[in-house]
Amino acid sequence: MVLQCFVLLVFFLGSSHGHTEFVYTTKNEVKLFCNTSKWQISTEFDSRIDVNCTVKCVPGEQLKLNNIQKFCTNEDLDKVEEKCPLIATSGYFRCVTALDSGFLYPFAPSPNTVTSYIVATANELITNKSVERSSVVLTEGEDVLLNCSSNRTEGYDNIDFTVYWIKTIAKKSICVYSYEFENAYGMKYNFKCNVQEDLLQRFSHQTDGRNIHNIRISNVTESDAGLYLCALRANTNNKAKVYWKIINNVTVSVHKGSEDKGSQISGKRLYAESLIRLCVTLPIILGVPIAVMVMNLWKKNKTSQISQTMELRTIQHREEFLI
Repeated sequence: MVLQCFVLLVFFLGSSHGHTEFVYTTKNEVKLFCNTSKWQISTEFDSRIDVNCTVKCVPGEQLKLNNIQKFCTNEDLDKVEEKCPLIATSGYFRCVTALDSGFLYPFAPSPNTVTSYIVATANELITNKSVERSSVVLTEGEDVLLNCSSNRTEGYDNIDFTVYWIKTIAKKSICVYSYEFENAYGMKYNFKCNVQEDLLQRFSHQTDGRNIHNIRISNVTESDAGLYLCALRANTNNKAKVYWKIINNVTVSVHKGSEDKGSQISGKRLYAESLIRLCVTLPIILGVPIAVMVMNLWKKNKTSQISQTMELRTIQHREEFLI
């Protein structure tokens, strides 16, 4: 029981870890928000953190970052306490409690991460295919196949690129699948793409060459509902700019299954809720008998003291009578 309570505690603490936001935009600038005063950025194709660039918040002003050399500073960011939004262009941005070095992978955040942002500047010229929008309604236990295919246009067909399947609920985005191709190193699957353990057990992909990236999720549950985006990230020839294009936009809805399956799920939820309730009340339950025991011992000791006092008085009275 104690072990189960500990596991639940670890789960809830872990679920509060910083999240990732995917911002797909046609604008030149977007505003990002941070609960600390520390920002780290990566604006180049290799996701390397720009360690020579820290950002300093100026009280009462918005921080505008559209040119690293012009707007970055090497001053000690730890001395900065003022919080401020960041006006940024395309790139990876990380709001942190402490500075890191190395690489900034938004779907594999460091322990210091509060929020990671992917600012994906749209470029409709990467492919000649318009975004496909669709929705699918499923019942728990069914399978779903999400299709994504495209041909890159001339000028973008021989450069490094990455295809992502990104699931978004509200502002929180997670990586479901990634295919990265580099001319120098070949292809890599799910590189720095932290797919949830439960989903990995029910997930498969049907990748065919560089252009087809279909994914299948088996035995869907309500937790699989959300907005699924198939996004193409392409590097430009100057290696300093990265462009994105959404290929597929699929809304997945999942309803409860049969009564039996629903009862099983409800039973599991009730068990989890009961376990949490027991973990909370267990110290109280254990504390009541201990308190009663202490009170009984105190009363018994008090009664014994009274009895001894009365007996002593009786003896004294007898002695006085005999005298």
